[in-house]
Amino acid sequence: MKKQLLLLFTLLIPFLSISQEITGKIIDASTNKALTGANVVIDETNNGTITNTDGIYKFENLEKGTYNLTVSFIGYKKVNKKINITGNKTYTLNFSIEGISVETKEVVITATKTQQNIEDIPQRVELISLNKIKSNPIESADDLLKTISGTYVSRPLGIFSHNTNVSMRGLSGSEQSRVLILMDGVPINKSDGGSVNWNLMNLNQISKVEITKGPGSSLYGSNAMGGVINFISKKPTQKFSGGISSEYGTYNTIGTKINISGRQSDDKSQGLYWDVNSFYRQSDGYNATPESERDSNDIKSNLQEYAAGTKLGYDFNKFNNIELKLNYYDDQRGTGVKIYDKDGCNFQHKTYSGSLNYKGEIGKTKMNAIVYYRDEPFYRLNESIKMKSGSIYYKCYDVSSKRIDMGTMFNASHKFGQHNLITTGFDIKHGSVDGNDNYQTSTDVVTNKGKMNTFAFYAQDELNLLNNKIKIIAGLRYDFANFYDGAYYITDGTNATSILTSLVNENLDEHTWSAISPKISAQYLFNKNFRTYISYSQGFRPSTLDDLSRSGFIAGGFKQANPNLEAETLDNFEIGGDINIKNKLKISPSVYYSIGHDFMYYVSTGDSLMMGSRLKPVRIKQNISKVNIYGAELDISYQINSNINIFANYTFANSQIAEFDASTGDFDLTDKYLTYVPQNQVVSGISWTNKIINTNVTYHYYDDQWMDDQNINKIDAYSSIDLRFWKAIKAFTLSVNIQNVTDHTYIESHGHESLGRFITGQVSYQF
Repeated sequence: MKKQLLLLFTLLIPFLSISQEITGKIIDASTNKALTGANVVIDETNNGTITNTDGIYKFENLEKGTYNLTVSFIGYKKVNKKINITGNKTYTLNFSIEGISVETKEVVITATKTQQNIEDIPQRVELISLNKIKSNPIESADDLLKTISGTYVSRPLGIFSHNTNVSMRGLSGSEQSRVLILMDGVPINKSDGGSVNWNLMNLNQISKVEITKGPGSSLYGSNAMGGVINFISKKPTQKFSGGISSEYGTYNTIGTKINISGRQSDDKSQGLYWDVNSFYRQSDGYNATPESERDSNDIKSNLQEYAAGTKLGYDFNKFNNIELKLNYYDDQRGTGVKIYDKDGCNFQHKTYSGSLNYKGEIGKTKMNAIVYYRDEPFYRLNESIKMKSGSIYYKCYDVSSKRIDMGTMFNASHKFGQHNLITTGFDIKHGSVDGNDNYQTSTDVVTNKGKMNTFAFYAQDELNLLNNKIKIIAGLRYDFANFYDGAYYITDGTNATSILTSLVNENLDEHTWSAISPKISAQYLFNKNFRTYISYSQGFRPSTLDDLSRSGFIAGGFKQANPNLEAETLDNFEIGGDINIKNKLKISPSVYYSIGHDFMYYVSTGDSLMMGSRLKPVRIKQNISKVNIYGAELDISYQINSNINIFANYTFANSQIAEFDASTGDFDLTDKYLTYVPQNQVVSGISWTNKIINTNVTYHYYDDQWMDDQNINKIDAYSSIDLRFWKAIKAFTLSVNIQNVTDHTYIESHGHESLGRFITGQVSYQF
């Protein structure tokens, strides 16, 4: 019996001696969020594992002794901890790891349509990372661009604005059509007016933003005169994840965002993936009519909006992918006037959009093909009342416009030898508008129609010399644009539309424009911390359908169509560089000079019309012979440590009309400044992540801005401060945004008072 017990005890000794285990959780030091896929290695045995979706790791069957565990994760500092195992139990060893302070390799694709590190591109390119998106005090996607030098965002009514304009490099901020906006490479500027509905972008779906400054027409054609901005959406990385957030803010603003996503397997390089997302927001709004001018018809400018989207993709391998995206958006934004209609004057936008994107690689050739379709019906109700000869006249009409954009894009890049990367591609695009002004107080129906086709092909060579110290990029694009089926006419006209009868043309002349847009840029890399570049590029833009075919009332007055507009071009010369000191301090100066020819610009005809109680000008888009723009940008950022970053940038832009044919307008505009271009602009800020409460403070200064072509009315210089506080508590994040802390307001060109202080609190949960 004793021999049997001795034998049993001997057999159990190995099991009793190796029953110890180590487990723990890996989290982000600033957000306390669990990190999935972090590597954990025992240095003594070289055994390793990765954390699961809850950030948990485990080592089993360990012998007694002292162990050093090392944790590593992309984008985070490597951490090592020691643990001593003495007894037969489970030991817990948690890790809180910090993000790497400087992203040494910021990779973008928009600038060249090839994957490049920013420092390898001989022009000014900027990247807004996911961390910056999370830390900025933003309420809409365009708010992200307010901290970018050389960029001006015009959204005076905040979230209540139905139309936002983002301009770059001193080009007039009165319209969006000179800066190309992309969503995952798909253009979202409308052919009708060049505008972008910024409100439809779901902030929770954006993973990063790539900004390319200066003309991008050699690759992207029309709308890219000032630059290209590409919003890139998130791609699911986990088998199942999601989130929900709710917010409440000033003027009884309520919002909710929901998203769920997943992948077929843990292998991120292959398999099916999907995403479903939506958001909703409503607000009572505020009365934007200056208090001294209000009457009983002036009300709050409220809003209600909702959106839904889905993404379905398949990774064949890490080189080949296909992805389908479908999105829907609907909103109603009040203008602040109500006479008889139950909803008052308002704007309504609907958007139905879809795209199919294929990215592939065969040998040394990389390809990208996109097919897209977007239908954006637009509706606006307008009602007004005025006194004439002792009588009251009420007028009500609605604008109903069907706007469609569709197209296909293809490009391929192939590396020839060790020095040349050749990219070629083509774009085919179609845009159309079919709009009616339907008068409800008379029988009048005013119709405007038009279509535009664009065909283009391009080629680009990226040449690397002297072991990549010298890089030269040369590109050329040919565009052909065709305007046809244009018409402007009145059906069942009465005195209500008598001022429009002289503008009727049921068969507008067909027009074609073509251009070759070149670009050449070069840089010299002295070392990894210092580079300089020089570039020349040309921008090209034909007119929009709205300027060619539609006359009618707009918020700032009355506009006449000009079906004889010529395409405009812009020659841009630029020099710049970057200095990186000890991976902490980065200094990036740029200087540019641009010459615009046949620049399309709203000018006054000298006539005026009464709109409500105000006299508003009559304007027409004309080609201005020559515009001179020169400017400079200086960006400075300093990473104090892994948790504190400070930045500042300065923008100077002098934009003037150099030559003007007085016969095209009622006034000589020579030497006048372009509208909505602050000559001086300063942005600075600090972001501090910590274990108590994360904080972001951003300061903005905007110089005087002219609101009209004759430089009579202006917005005076002003400053604003934005704040964000946020705290992660396990899977929850609590945050507060305060925009315009100082509550500064001004009167914008439509006579509305800008939005003052706006506060939003949010609670979000991630799973």
